[in-house]
Amino acid sequence: MRFTRSTASSPRAVLLRVLGFAAALLVFAAQLVDSPTPAQAVPQSAESTTPAYVSPDDLGDGAKPPKPAGTSWLVGDLDSGELHVAKNVEKRHDPASTIKLLTALALVDEFDDKKKKVTAEFEDMEVDGTKVGLMQTNKYSIDLLFHAMLMSSANDAANALGRAAGGQDKAVDLMNEKAAELGMSNTQAKNTSGLDAKGQYTTAEDLMKLAWAVCEDDYLMKVIGTETYQFPGGKNPQTKEKFKGYEIQNHTKIVGQVDGGLGLKNGFTRAAKGSYVAVAERDGHRVVATMLGIDNNSRQVAVDMLDWDFAQKDPKSLQTVPVGVQATAEAAPTATGNSSDARGAETDSSGATESQKSDESGPSMTSQAVGVALNNPLALVLLAGGIVLFIATVVLWVRVRARMQGRR
Repeated sequence: MRFTRSTASSPRAVLLRVLGFAAALLVFAAQLVDSPTPAQAVPQSAESTTPAYVSPDDLGDGAKPPKPAGTSWLVGDLDSGELHVAKNVEKRHDPASTIKLLTALALVDEFDDKKKKVTAEFEDMEVDGTKVGLMQTNKYSIDLLFHAMLMSSANDAANALGRAAGGQDKAVDLMNEKAAELGMSNTQAKNTSGLDAKGQYTTAEDLMKLAWAVCEDDYLMKVIGTETYQFPGGKNPQTKEKFKGYEIQNHTKIVGQVDGGLGLKNGFTRAAKGSYVAVAERDGHRVVATMLGIDNNSRQVAVDMLDWDFAQKDPKSLQTVPVGVQATAEAAPTATGNSSDARGAETDSSGATESQKSDESGPSMTSQAVGVALNNPLALVLLAGGIVLFIATVVLWVRVRARMQGRR
């Protein structure tokens, strides 16, 4: 009896099965590549990933400084620039609403008359995030918009100020020009609000330079030092219904709640996590704390940092950040630093951000998988295994075919 070779066990079938297995490994590796690694994953919530920050029992002279959980921070003398606690001060990170300090400083001189009225538009109302409640067709003074933006962190007010200054693009240009002027060489703005945007970043060090400059502006410090403000009523343009005004509060909770607190700005987004710029003055001595990427209780960390620094009789200077005239004199023409420090902060050799290349066609799926796999050890092993299997299968198939042809 003559037996025929089963199709299921033929060399071609074996080859297809092995190739299928190798392909499955490659797909699995690609899925691992596409999945966020621990460093890339977006945190679900600070409470679920990081223990809550607890204030130290002792913040007195000689005590250890508070230890935040996060990306970068500093505390030190605002006038001399000497840092007494510092971590990753040059590391780029999403700024969240602390960028509104740059918005304010860049735009404040664009408006000679702070009583000038600005008509709110629908684009102000539809901006994401925290809003003060601007209503389209209603008119609001420049002064009110500054109060809403810096006290309530109102993104609709920030958008309206950008429009009033000549449009969002012009406003952002003014912000980046101001950053360069202040020597903030690791800062780049993409919007007036601080909402997450690719290519937008700052550093704890640059925020210190910004804090110094803001503190030198009397008008902005008057706004930032306001604890409550009356937001006016208006009329709904569709229903014609009138609505009453209401009181807004200072969200930073430094002024009036911290000994000698001058205030400044807090911020939070899902990508940026907590950010803070806090300044206090006691006995003519100004101390600043800036933080980025803080997992939880960013305000309490900032307050503890300030209290700790004031309590130190002879704090050790770790390094000096050039502020004021020094910062301006040392201002670099282009941003420098580790381009991989922040999401959306990548730069090429010319200093241009990746967002400026968003119209270019991206790499193929294969090149993306291989490229990212190089940063993922498990995916790299699986990918290499699949390639080895593929090569081994080809060699096996060639040998089997040669034997079959030799038997004919």
